[in-house]
Amino acid sequence: MFDERIQALFDALDCGAYALNAKGGIVLFNSRAEELLGWRRHEVVSPSGSTCFCCAQPAASMVSGGGNGCLHRQQDVAGDPRSCQMFARDRTALAVEATVKPVRLEPGASLRVVSFRKRLDSEGEELMRQTREAALEANRQKDKFVSLVAHDLRAPLSSMVGLMEFLLDDPDGSMKPSQRDLVNDMMATGRSLIELIEGVLNIGRLKTGKIIPDKTFFDLRFFAESVIQRVVHLAREKGIAIDNQVPADVRMFADMSLFAAVVQNLLTNAIKFSQSGDTILIRQPEAGGPALEVCDRGVGIPPETLPRLFNVSEKTTTPGTAGETGTGFGLPFSFDIMEAHGGWLTVESTVGRGSVFCARLPHVKPRVMLVDDEPMDRLMVHSVLRQMDLEVLEVESGQEVLSRIAFEVPHLILSDVNMPDMDGMELLRQLKKNDQTRKIPIILITGDEKAETRDLAFRLGADDFVVKPLILHDFLPRVRHHLGG
Repeated sequence: MFDERIQALFDALDCGAYALNAKGGIVLFNSRAEELLGWRRHEVVSPSGSTCFCCAQPAASMVSGGGNGCLHRQQDVAGDPRSCQMFARDRTALAVEATVKPVRLEPGASLRVVSFRKRLDSEGEELMRQTREAALEANRQKDKFVSLVAHDLRAPLSSMVGLMEFLLDDPDGSMKPSQRDLVNDMMATGRSLIELIEGVLNIGRLKTGKIIPDKTFFDLRFFAESVIQRVVHLAREKGIAIDNQVPADVRMFADMSLFAAVVQNLLTNAIKFSQSGDTILIRQPEAGGPALEVCDRGVGIPPETLPRLFNVSEKTTTPGTAGETGTGFGLPFSFDIMEAHGGWLTVESTVGRGSVFCARLPHVKPRVMLVDDEPMDRLMVHSVLRQMDLEVLEVESGQEVLSRIAFEVPHLILSDVNMPDMDGMELLRQLKKNDQTRKIPIILITGDEKAETRDLAFRLGADDFVVKPLILHDFLPRVRHHLGG
């Protein structure tokens, strides 16, 4: 119902806030509310009915009566903030100042926005602020220290493993079998330690902002197939099949390498805990959207382990069905990757019946900037783009692109070449020399078929070059190549 821009505005609020529809279902839930109440957004957003935080009961049970102070039942109140209690996920009471305000969207449709702040006196507020800042700084220093130590340990360990590989080479055959077995065991231990250190470093880089997602659009089915090929040898060794059931034309917007690490880890775990003859499914959830599920019929996860599964400080790793071991960092790292994307990673599991992991990303509608000084030409290209689920921004000149792109960043630019004031070539030159815009893919569209025009475009950094009149079966695949569907 709401795109990521509306959610981003909600998250920018410095108070807890959530929005309810006419059914009492939560449709928006901001980051500050997550922090204060302990719930995660995906756990409470449900347009058909949601948790009632002010009564610590399901909202549906409040409809028939009772609970005069229930914020969820206030349809038309937009008064001053009032003191009340809200209930966190762990059922502890939270004293807050809360306000309910109706927001009209269109005739016959409205939301009620509940905003709230923790009730403290001025001294308590200042103490909380100072405590929070101190905790954040301590956490930053801890992450920095762990990363430095891990980095310093990795180099000597790698050297030790390298020396042991040199010993195993043994050209004169003087090493006894027992000695060879011992060196092999030492090498296996060394490689496990290096893998462990790499996991610590990856989590540290992500948390300290050294790893920043570089998001692009891509097709989920082809992406899933490429990740499957990385682990298919592991599945074959155990007699396990992997079935890619992702439908065609599912568009994702993410850092491909980071998201691949998530999916590869989920597949590796599914293989690890499956038996010979099992089939692992990789599919889009029934609810649809930009999400991927990895389903296995393996040993499952005990209920007491599930709440700790994504916590890096908890040791939850167990040997696989063939005795495989792991570092325990894969799932926490995957969880952090999904959070860095504004998405989430969830799991459902039953002991003896298997597990379903779901990696879901926010829905992002591709934004295409169409640049042409001729209205009829813009209309023609726009009509072609209607066949795809896109947001099209029409722009009349290259100069207008440079002024608008600071606050309306497109995912793809389609630009005519011959334009007054600033032609497509100059616009291309300006965009590619700017660090903020050089990664935006640009397709030039022109009636000029000269080879030197095409060569100049590619020398300046054009991502593609199309000649008018447009041929649909040629043009649309070029657009889909950059927008993943």
